[in-house]
Amino acid sequence: MVAVTIFDSLEFARTKQELLGKVEVVRLSRLADSLFDHTGSLGYRLTGDLDALQRPVVKVSVEGELHLECQRCLGKLPFLISSESSLLVLVHAGSAEGDAIEDLDGIPASAETDALVLVEDEVLLAVPFAPRHPEGQCNAAAGTANELRVSPFATLARLRQDTVQN
Repeated sequence: MVAVTIFDSLEFARTKQELLGKVEVVRLSRLADSLFDHTGSLGYRLTGDLDALQRPVVKVSVEGELHLECQRCLGKLPFLISSESSLLVLVHAGSAEGDAIEDLDGIPASAETDALVLVEDEVLLAVPFAPRHPEGQCNAAAGTANELRVSPFATLARLRQDTVQN
């Protein structure tokens, strides 16, 4: 059974509603290129509220673990997510309201806001651009160190010795 994740963002914020759920990682299609595998799920919480200026906001928090692909060794990299942000619900799109928010992100007021899109946006912002294992823990780093010790000219020297001996 799939939970309903569509809501009216303005009403949600003004009435201070809350939406809790879990989303399977496989459903986060925009994240697919960064993942090692599509296992697991992430927990999320959306909370409607009013900020200090009585403007409607939707708070999005996401927690869980992803398996990212290390950019050095292309191996599995466990990545814990614990992310939270506040999104101002923009009532008048294209007005000066957007100029007044400066340090806040916003979403348009809509009767068809999709919670999973907001959750996926939050996850995309939390994932590093080029994830990799910490220094010394990557399988590629060990392989690279061994390869550097062998000179590329060592093979040529052996071939030359073989040629001289024959």
